[in-house]
Amino acid sequence: MKKVLSILVAAVMLFATFAVGISAEKSSPALRFNEDGKFRILQIADLQDNAVLNPVAKDFLKAAIENEKPDLIVLTGDNFAGPSTGTNICHTIDKSLAKKAINEYMSIFEKYGIPVTMVPGNHDDDNIKLTKEEELAMYEKYDCFIGYDADPEMYGCGTHNIPIYSSKNAYKLAYNLWMFDSNSYDEALGGYDYVHDDQVEWYVNKSNELKAANDGKVVPSMVFQHIIVKEIYDIIEECPAGTPNSMERDGKTYKFKDENYKTGYFKEWPCPGTRPSKQFGAMVDRGDVVAMFFGHDHNNSFEVNYKGIDLVATPGFTLSSYGNEDKGFRVIDLDENDTSTYETHIVQWQDYYGSSKMAMNHYNMYAQENSGWVKFTSALKYIPFALIKVLFGYIF
Repeated sequence: MKKVLSILVAAVMLFATFAVGISAEKSSPALRFNEDGKFRILQIADLQDNAVLNPVAKDFLKAAIENEKPDLIVLTGDNFAGPSTGTNICHTIDKSLAKKAINEYMSIFEKYGIPVTMVPGNHDDDNIKLTKEEELAMYEKYDCFIGYDADPEMYGCGTHNIPIYSSKNAYKLAYNLWMFDSNSYDEALGGYDYVHDDQVEWYVNKSNELKAANDGKVVPSMVFQHIIVKEIYDIIEECPAGTPNSMERDGKTYKFKDENYKTGYFKEWPCPGTRPSKQFGAMVDRGDVVAMFFGHDHNNSFEVNYKGIDLVATPGFTLSSYGNEDKGFRVIDLDENDTSTYETHIVQWQDYYGSSKMAMNHYNMYAQENSGWVKFTSALKYIPFALIKVLFGYIF
């Protein structure tokens, strides 16, 4: 009897040790700098397609992952176009359409095993009879998805932070990523919404926690959200017509102030929330945020600096909503040895495919900015060659 009992105790202790090992492994940091001290983020803004992602966008996503080899993918809103039946009684159908739309791109990321997080945009739940919470639950079904809702009581859904740990010490926090739901529409005043006070309070409290855990030093950070902050208007000024990198609006010409402008294109009037938010001011005061990255305004790709924080616009990836020839995605490179700065650049569709006439015809079949005639004639040029390619591939 004692021998049996001893065996059982030993088995329990072995299981307990094994269970602790599993727990420790699961609690280890999800993200960390690579052995060379580098970390690469791929920001995709405004995929904004419906239940079936067009094939050009699918190929571009796969090529982006294979060529850029990111350590993290961040979707910054309008990740799909809120496909809806347009009725109040078809919640099940709308849910199925949303699930299909999300799977179109998440299944690609899942295949490559790249960690993904996201924040919603104004179109993700636009005219659709689903909540953001329901949509977040769809993302959480994928093993590669590491996003979450930090506080369900907080305004919006999906505001959270993601730490990046040191390559030298797996449990030492080296960097932090803030993900904000910038919300959708201001129902009282009209226009777009903004990051609300309780979200800002959460940020301040969490930032203080990270600082305390980092020997009293602020943790260098980046922000990702869909809608740009209203402070962008503070650094725009009127200028003479024909000024380089300027845009026309209501009969006047505007550009970024020279002392704030860094690089990139200013091709669309920024569309922040209708009301001012305490968000930007809190981040200036905290001193932890190096840069803020936005989507929403599909044609912009500028980088400007205001009060020590870079405000960075990333062009739309979408072929199914408005855009221009600059459509693409943003690559952001971090270096553990110098976290006070970063490197970033835009990869446009044409960077990968512009030299191929066949690929260009395929693109022109789908790009929304093209006329119906251009789409039609491009299809006439593309389809025969595509069929020949398939046939020869099949035969040989």
